[in-house]
Amino acid sequence: MKFKTKLITTLVMACLFSPLASAMTQSEKIQDINEMLKGNPAIIDSLHESLAMYIVQQGKYEQTLADYHDYMYNNPNLPWFGAKDPKLTIVVLTDLSCPWCKKLDPVLMKLVEEHPDDLKVINIYVPLKEGSNPANSATFALRVWKESPDKFNKVNETLLSKPGIHNMRSIMKVAKANDAEKYVSTNDEVQDMVAKNYQLFTDLGVRGTPAMLIDGQLLPGYLPYEKLAPMVEAKIAEKSGK
Repeated sequence: MKFKTKLITTLVMACLFSPLASAMTQSEKIQDINEMLKGNPAIIDSLHESLAMYIVQQGKYEQTLADYHDYMYNNPNLPWFGAKDPKLTIVVLTDLSCPWCKKLDPVLMKLVEEHPDDLKVINIYVPLKEGSNPANSATFALRVWKESPDKFNKVNETLLSKPGIHNMRSIMKVAKANDAEKYVSTNDEVQDMVAKNYQLFTDLGVRGTPAMLIDGQLLPGYLPYEKLAPMVEAKIAEKSGK
């Protein structure tokens, strides 16, 4: 019974709220939900509770997006690539020690290459896998981005190319290869940024990296090019009025 309730609740949520569920009109969805409830009256109470909880959580989520909007979208200290005046911006919560993040980065690069005038990608570093080390791959990359931007692309590429989790030895190796040793040590500014990134990660309710924000929709986990490209193309077309 518990599994059945959870399943129907999930289906109802999808019918009501999923931006991808566009095949049915809103009236058709509501009628479909009513039929589900008539056929399964025992789940009404738990469904009502789940919907109420969802609405509260959605309100908190939307407030978080509003509170962090300028930090995410108008912050020159966050690394980004792509169009300066894009139709669509993807914000990525990422970790330079995360294997799935490293796999996602070339997918995003390819999409930007295909949409150079329309797509921008902003990276928000959340170094979950490097523990509580005050100096880590995120603080290093952020310092390079701000203080020596001409070195950033190569540093970023080298950091992403290392399999596994970064440590001080691997970070220093990247720094020496790019004449960027002085950026390995941290400072209050980048530590505050990483702390704010962690807070954003928590406030959004994200549980792991990578996670993407695309036009207000949170997409947790890695998505291959074959799945992400159609979504990006549809969003760009929508914003272009096509």
